[in-house]
Amino acid sequence: MTDARSNPATMPRPKVYLAHATEDKPIVRPVAAFLMAQGIEVWLDEWDIGAGESLRQQMEAGLVGMTHFVVMLTPIALTMPWVAMEIDAAIIRKLGGESHFIPLLVGVQPRDLPIMLRTILGVPFDPASNADPKLLADRLWGVSARPALGPIPHHVRAAASAPPGWSAAAIAIARLMVTTSEYAMLRDPVLSLTEIQAATGLGEEDARLGVLELKEAGHLWEGAVQAHYAPDCPMFAEFASAFLPFDPSADATAVAVRMVEGTERVTDTMALANDLGWDPRRMNCAICYLQQVGAIEQRHALANRPWRAVQLIRTDETLRLARS
Repeated sequence: MTDARSNPATMPRPKVYLAHATEDKPIVRPVAAFLMAQGIEVWLDEWDIGAGESLRQQMEAGLVGMTHFVVMLTPIALTMPWVAMEIDAAIIRKLGGESHFIPLLVGVQPRDLPIMLRTILGVPFDPASNADPKLLADRLWGVSARPALGPIPHHVRAAASAPPGWSAAAIAIARLMVTTSEYAMLRDPVLSLTEIQAATGLGEEDARLGVLELKEAGHLWEGAVQAHYAPDCPMFAEFASAFLPFDPSADATAVAVRMVEGTERVTDTMALANDLGWDPRRMNCAICYLQQVGAIEQRHALANRPWRAVQLIRTDETLRLARS
């Protein structure tokens, strides 16, 4: 079902009763003309009351047909009995849900208003500005000033989608390691316990326990220098999908499919990554997953960087993964 407000053909046109003091006509006329140019019907006494017609009857007719009562509240208007009568009638219609009530504060403050009008949010208004009449027109058309709702930030989605069964400290450390790794290589990065604490905001005990949890699971390497750690291959296989914009599991399957489709048993890693349009970090995370599930063999070289392996070797396990 289509929302009428999203379809201009069915959108109800605002109809405005523009109340004001006669002495304020010079500032009211341009505002009325602007609203008319914006597709908003405006009832203005000098436009809608003909010679010899009853002022009261025509004003009542105008009030009855309006969707919005807009009153220009100036220091002069606040002293005019006729304006006060129009306001009384508009408040009754507002309370009955028959129309909206918009007070425009022109040269007056809320504290200057009668006590009943202070209960209604007034809009500071400068008739001479370009912005205020446009904002008024938007308000009458029902255009919200609220900014559009953006997507959920990636880091929030990531935290919510982290693999289950891990402590909050382990997840925080894994996120740090995975997101700060440049290529998902060995010892990339190497961080001290102090650096881990500073980057994650964990206390010393929580950081030590999180490190221990990840280390016992085979996800962290500990250097010969005490309290220096780096992510191991299983960490990228386990956590990359939660904190990076790709899924090593799905990527590993794509790699396996490409390899079994080819005629060669050995595939060049860089060539395959270029063919898939992947950067080294994404390719290396897929290799980590393939290694984790035992679906591939690798060939290394002294100058591997930025690839975890220079060549990937197809096995029967690669074929099984591709077919699955």
